[in-house]
Amino acid sequence: MNKVSEAPDERVRRRTKEPAEPWRSVRTGLLGRMMFLLLPPVVVGLAGVLLVQLVISRFEISGVVIPKPTDVFAVMRSDIFVEQVGQSTWETWKATLIGFVLGAGSGVVLGALMGESRTVRFVLYPYVVAFQSLPKIALAPMCALWLGFGLTMKFSFAAMLAFFPAVIATQAALSAVPESRLEMATAFHAGRWQRFCRVSLPSAVPGIVSGLEISMAFALIGAIVGEFVAPSAGGLGQLLLTYSEAINVAAEFSVLAVLMLLGVLQNTILFGVLRLGTERFFESSR
Repeated sequence: MNKVSEAPDERVRRRTKEPAEPWRSVRTGLLGRMMFLLLPPVVVGLAGVLLVQLVISRFEISGVVIPKPTDVFAVMRSDIFVEQVGQSTWETWKATLIGFVLGAGSGVVLGALMGESRTVRFVLYPYVVAFQSLPKIALAPMCALWLGFGLTMKFSFAAMLAFFPAVIATQAALSAVPESRLEMATAFHAGRWQRFCRVSLPSAVPGIVSGLEISMAFALIGAIVGEFVAPSAGGLGQLLLTYSEAINVAAEFSVLAVLMLLGVLQNTILFGVLRLGTERFFESSR
């Protein structure tokens, strides 16, 4: 059969399938999928580290200003650093998770109320913005007076920073629900609660999940800020201050590297869990 007499749908199928076959074979299986997702970022990261190493060596930049990546890796491999970071990471992550649950959870609830009620949004939105405009570090003396210098203060800072993104993302996602879906639900005599649970919330889930990802990153920042204010509470923030006072720049960069890895890890876990639990909402929102 020549190309002229060949069925159009068969020609389209061949053009769309043939180029994708090599990539499909790479992505087959769990190991192949992980390699497909992780390999490009790892390659780019290694290339960036190599470039920094070459620039520092070429221009002979002092290690007090910017340490070489090899020096940072040497610190990260030391037994003392691994032991300190292991305990400190758990202290920081514990405060981050508690703060995220409290801050983002209350933010989603308030955002849902604001998204469903214009009256609530009109009354409370200025106060939400006003609270977010406050520099959180300025609240440190009062938080120390009320909450002490322990875990409670750290996860309170984390909750304060995680609150605003969850509120705004939830309210915006619910406000962007297509009117046609709400009108169809009304035509089928659905009540307000039924419209929210079966139409508005499923349509808004992708936007809410995006806001929760931002809240998780902000919660980690809030936990570190709390540890700066209350170094006796431990954590990666306290470890960072210790190395800063000792002018151990390589160790400081090592802690920063651990913080970046922790941020990527926790956001990946969060998105994976939320996406797994809300897959049908993602599908229904399309």
